[in-house]
Amino acid sequence: MSLDARILIVDDDENSRFMLRKRLKQLGFQHVTEASDGDAGLEQARRLPPDIMLLDVMMPGIDGVAVLRIMRDDEHLRGISVLMISAHDTLTMAAQCIELGADDYLAKPVLMPLLRARITALLERRRLRNVEHAFLSRFDAQTGLPNRAALLERIECTMSSGRPLALVAVACNNHANIALGADEGQAAALLSELASHVRSCWEQVDTIARVAENMLGWLIPTAQADQQLVLEVQAVLGMTAHASMHGLTASIATWPVEGAAAEATELLRLAMNEASRIDPLGEERVTLADPALRTRTRAALAIHEQLEDGLGRGELELYYQPIFAVRDGTRPVGAEALLRWNHPQRGVLAPGEFLEAVEHTPLMNRIDAWVMEQAIASLVAWHRHLPATFRLHVNVTARSLASGRLMEILSTHLSEPVRQHLALELTERLYVSDMPACVSVLHSLRALGIHVALDDFGTGFSSLSHVSLLPCDTMKIDRSFVSGVYANEQMRRLLKSMVSMAQSLGLMVIVEGVERDDELAVLRELGCPFVQGYLLGAPRPERDFLQRLH
Repeated sequence: MSLDARILIVDDDENSRFMLRKRLKQLGFQHVTEASDGDAGLEQARRLPPDIMLLDVMMPGIDGVAVLRIMRDDEHLRGISVLMISAHDTLTMAAQCIELGADDYLAKPVLMPLLRARITALLERRRLRNVEHAFLSRFDAQTGLPNRAALLERIECTMSSGRPLALVAVACNNHANIALGADEGQAAALLSELASHVRSCWEQVDTIARVAENMLGWLIPTAQADQQLVLEVQAVLGMTAHASMHGLTASIATWPVEGAAAEATELLRLAMNEASRIDPLGEERVTLADPALRTRTRAALAIHEQLEDGLGRGELELYYQPIFAVRDGTRPVGAEALLRWNHPQRGVLAPGEFLEAVEHTPLMNRIDAWVMEQAIASLVAWHRHLPATFRLHVNVTARSLASGRLMEILSTHLSEPVRQHLALELTERLYVSDMPACVSVLHSLRALGIHVALDDFGTGFSSLSHVSLLPCDTMKIDRSFVSGVYANEQMRRLLKSMVSMAQSLGLMVIVEGVERDDELAVLRELGCPFVQGYLLGAPRPERDFLQRLH
């Protein structure tokens, strides 16, 4: 029991205050003060908060119950332990005080053994709370690793000593999928295992911390060459048993470097932002953070803020680019829904001008949901006048499939007769890291009667294997196989073989990016059934598209 604890007695009865003070002195407490009413007690507590308040229930003016309510509503007073004392020894009064937030209750006259027991229990409870608070202020509760604040403190300490350092941010890109497929506890356990692995095979690591839900930060006091650092981080991650499961990417920020961040928070933010931008399927999964990224990050944050406001103000809009049958080319047989931002100063912006700034943030989930809901609303409004074969293509992201939100939106808002008109487009390279989960979701979508299209075919990795693994109905051939095809015989043969292969697999074929008459002529000659591109129709607002459709 800590005898240094500050105790405040609040009681309008002078004799009661005298007896309580006397007993507390007998117990060894030296820091005991008094207040004769509720107002005085609150004033003293605000001026010098006690560890424990002995609060009388019945007092003139503001009684003890009212004082307790005020304290529990005040962020500066709610941490004080309150022991209610009353001459009315009733279970009802005791229960009321406990429900209002009192820590304990004693009846008058207060007996020394009970007072000792209650005070001891309250101080031990406070000690445990303080220990827990101290732990959580510096450590992550799920993994037991140091947290972001603790890592920043170590970085600042290293900087103040003038020693060079490297800060490695490691993003676990599949963290959300693992948490959804198993649970958050298992995802956190895998981060702990990764941290143990790093520490076991790299003695130079000073601190390993969890700096975000899906990210670890390593502090390395070092003066190594940048390239050597990259090689060592690659070696450590390459040996990690869970590397493929996590989809690891890493970025290294070093200090001091001319033009680099001068503060610990900026250095950590620089490394984290770069790590989250790296493609987990690319060849370079460990890179050096570019100091110039700070400027781009500030610009991205500004776009994020404006876009979030714009979403709330209704500035986002879907445009629709028609898809045509090559043999006709006059009336659309389908369309692709494309996002546009009607920026109040910059005009209509295409996704490439703003989505990169938000693609790794929760705002992306909201935008994905908005796009899907708007596209569905359009289909519901149009479907009575659509040909049976018309399909509206909507792009879906990895986040949409992994979150389960997509299935919820489709099952809630899209009736069975309308589902045949919806086609979801996915880029083939997006799901390599978790192919079984992707295949399962796609089977569920097709069971609902929704078509699946493989977008940008030929631009990613393992294209042919993806066609055989992913359950899909349509192949969209990328623009890069069309540009200049009229003057390139080899490209013409390649395009013909791609079309023939897709048709032999029973897939519908759509060729994207057709912008010239001679390109269209070649596609007609090769037997390509459907095309999309600016030659026949640019993306247009809904009203303009409907005029073209009808």
